[in-house]
This record gives sequence, C-alpha cells and structure tokens, in this order.
Amino acid sequence: FFEEKSWRPTRRVRRGRARGERGGAKRRRRLAMEGEAATTTTITETVVTITETTREVSLGKVALVLILVLLLAYLATRHVLGIGNRRRITLLVGPAGSGKTTLFRQLQNGKPPALTVTSVRANECECGVSGDRPATDVVKVADYPGHVKLRSGCGAYLDRAKRIVFVTDALVYNQSDRVREAASFLFEVLKHPSVLRDRVPVLIACNKSERMNAFSPEFVKKRLEKEIEVLLSTQGDLSDTVGGAEGNANIASTKEGQAFKVSDCYSKVTAAAVSASKGTIKPIRQFITS
Repeated sequence: FFEEKSWRPTRRVRRGRARGERGGAKRRRRLAMEGEAATTTTITETVVTITETTREVSLGKVALVLILVLLLAYLATRHVLGIGNRRRITLLVGPAGSGKTTLFRQLQNGKPPALTVTSVRANECECGVSGDRPATDVVKVADYPGHVKLRSGCGAYLDRAKRIVFVTDALVYNQSDRVREAASFLFEVLKHPSVLRDRVPVLIACNKSERMNAFSPEFVKKRLEKEIEVLLSTQGDLSDTVGGAEGNANIASTKEGQAFKVSDCYSKVTAAAVSASKGTIKPIRQFITS
C-alpha cells in the first residue's frame, strides 16, 4: 500500500555538508600551513643560532691569531732592539782628563797603554774578566767622553748601563772649580731618570791614587757630597720659583734638615782608590763582576 521511497537529503542538508567539508579543508590547510610555518621558523632559528655560533667561533679564532701575532711582534721587537736585556754595559764616565780612556784600555788589553789621547767619541769593547773570576767571563765596557760639549749624548749610554764607574781625578780635590765640575757631572748621572728608576749601582773610582798628593776616597766622597748638597738646595729654590717641584730630582732618601750623603742615594754609590796607569784596578774588576 505504501510505496517505499529512498531518502534523499534536502538541498539545505547538502549545502551544510558542503560547507562543512569546505570548512574542514580550510582548517586542514590552515593547520598544515601553521605547521609548515612553525617548522620553517624552527629551521630559521636553528640556522641563525648555528651562524651566530660559527661567527663567534670565527671571531674568537681571529682574535686569538691577532693576539699571537702581536705577541710575536712584541717579542721580536724586544729582541732586535735589545729592550728585554737593555742594561748590558759597564759605563765609564767622568770629567775630561780623569783617566777614563787609560782605564778602558787597561780593561781591554790587560795592561795600561803607553800613550792615550782625549776621546771625542764613545769607545766600546768586550773585555775578558780576570782576577776573582775565570778569564772566559766577558763583559761589555763603554768609555764615554767627558768633555762638557759632548755630554749631551751620555743619556743613551746611561739607559744601557748595568753598572756605572764614575772616574774622577783624585789629585784635583783642592781645586774648587774642578770639584764643582765633577760633582755636577755625578749629580747629572745620579738624577738621570732611568738610573733612578732602575737604581743602577755607581762606583766613584778615584784615579791616580798612586801619587803622593792624591786625596783619599773618603775625602773625595765628602767633597762631592758637599757640592751636590749645594746643587740640591739650589735646584729646590729654583723649583719653588717656577711653582712646584717639577724639576727637583729626589736622588736620595735624605731627610729634611740632614746633610746629603751618597750612602743615602737610591742607587748604591761606593768609592775606591784606583790607578789606571799602574794597573791597580782590582776594585773596578770586583765592581764589574759583582
């Protein structure tokens, strides 16, 4: 009686289904795109991290190489210029006519020369050391001219000096002008910046001590101390005039009101009697090898 009919979805249902399918497809595409975007972002971040790490490693390597190059250049420069071991010579200085060149030749040849002339340029040599040490020991000795007009170049040798022998004529210490000249020269040596900084030891070699009228090292030292004290006080007055102690050389630990003594100098200063012409130079050899 009743005719069985197959059920067909209505147009509204079909539209709803279509919209649902389209919405699902869109959602799937959106999710796929978000996943791809997230993957791309992760890959990009990983690549950036790897790049930054590589750059940091590369910069670190470059910095390390630069440091090594600079260090090698610095060491090479010190070697070429002799900066690392700059103080290698024993320097003979002192007023003209004090016997420096005779002493230099005595150290060089092992005997005093028959005749010498006043030096107008510096002399240098490698001298074998005899006496208390084996003759195979060698030291470099430089003799710098003592003429007033040539003293301006002495600073370069003072910068290289490991030890300084201040040679003075022990016969002239009853002559005020000669004493002042010697004291002024010694004062210039003691206040030289590098000598003060490195506290280079100084030996006052009182030459020509074999003569009957030669003054003793103690007397020579006291005369020099007295003249240097005058120089120090004069320099202090001049520094006050220009407004400060800029030019005041503090060469000793002498307290205010006390007399200047070479024993108070920051550089160790000693004195000894020698005779270059007679070969009596044992105190100098001992000083050089000390």
